[in-house]
Amino acid sequence: MSRFLRPAVISMKAYAPGEQIKDAIKLNTNECAWGPSPEVLKAVAGVTPDQLRLYPSPMADRVRAAAADVFQVTADQVLVGNGSDDCLTVIMRSFLEPGDKCACPWPTYSLYDTLATIQGVEIMHCDWLEEEDPLLAAKGITSSGGGVSGHHLPISALLDTGAKVIFIATPNNPSATLVPLEQLDLLASQLEGVLVVDEAYIDYACDAAGQPAGLAMSWIPRLASRDNVIVLRTFSKSYSMAGGRLGLMFASEELIEHMNKVKDSYNVNALTQVAGEAALRDRKHFDWLVRETIRERDWVEAQLVQFGWTWPKTSANFLLAEVGSKELAARLYARLKAEGVLVRYWGSRPDLWTKLRITIGQRSSNEKFVGIVQKALAEDDGAAVKRPRNV
Repeated sequence: MSRFLRPAVISMKAYAPGEQIKDAIKLNTNECAWGPSPEVLKAVAGVTPDQLRLYPSPMADRVRAAAADVFQVTADQVLVGNGSDDCLTVIMRSFLEPGDKCACPWPTYSLYDTLATIQGVEIMHCDWLEEEDPLLAAKGITSSGGGVSGHHLPISALLDTGAKVIFIATPNNPSATLVPLEQLDLLASQLEGVLVVDEAYIDYACDAAGQPAGLAMSWIPRLASRDNVIVLRTFSKSYSMAGGRLGLMFASEELIEHMNKVKDSYNVNALTQVAGEAALRDRKHFDWLVRETIRERDWVEAQLVQFGWTWPKTSANFLLAEVGSKELAARLYARLKAEGVLVRYWGSRPDLWTKLRITIGQRSSNEKFVGIVQKALAEDDGAAVKRPRNV
């Protein structure tokens, strides 16, 4: 029966989510290591029969209102999705027709490719740059916080693709690197199209003092300055609700009005709406989740130094460690998995096959990960402790 399928579906590669193995310690899918707000559980437990019997609010009005309060926008600037992946689908449907082009730096979140293929759209990859794009200097722009070698935004190359939509994950996945706001602004100002700023991990970005930066590094406070920018947020990371499937999209009121026509009628269920509002309202627990993750991130980084590994400066709840060789990365991944710890490894991708992406867990999980690696390296005759090349 496959002959009736669209050729693009038959030939496309499916998105490969992180492994799910019962009872394993999951340091491979960037979920939050601690549970959601107790207010979330209380709110879900208090759901009434009628809330399940009846359709939910089609626009998730109470979530929109809570998001407007937290992010200092109007509710009409917010679209609520069944995860930020749903928001991405809405964007694809709203702006791109078969034959159009979209673009992104590479490597990045590979679901962009999957959704583009489904939509019949060509997606262009532009490699991250070793140094800042010369267009910045030509425009007299000095950007802050963008000094990670090999992870500078390829502004000129992205513009040269002729893409109608450009996707920028900041912090990026899998590198965990942050794109400075000045670079995003230049790209948006030169783009004849839509810039999607995917801020799934930005709550873990820190200021110069090492403290959570809040909205200071987000595009959301700048929404009024560029009407061609859309910002995505998710509850899967810093709100610890990956299982709830909830995402937010921020844009001008005009764009949100039109994109609401494109989303599914009741795309967010009643339970998730109740949970999402409660999560947004409990700022104390949210702050605790972020700070606890950053504290553990600092601990993990301090431990990994002893292995001679390197990684780009992380602004997320994970880091991308260069371990030195494809063979070592594969061995460590397999050893960790055999002992019940999952990390992300891309053995089929040359751009990533010498690296492991490690999610920040609770201390006990982090200690187990470090202990297994220590033992494996010691058994490897010390060959892997030589300092590898920088990423």
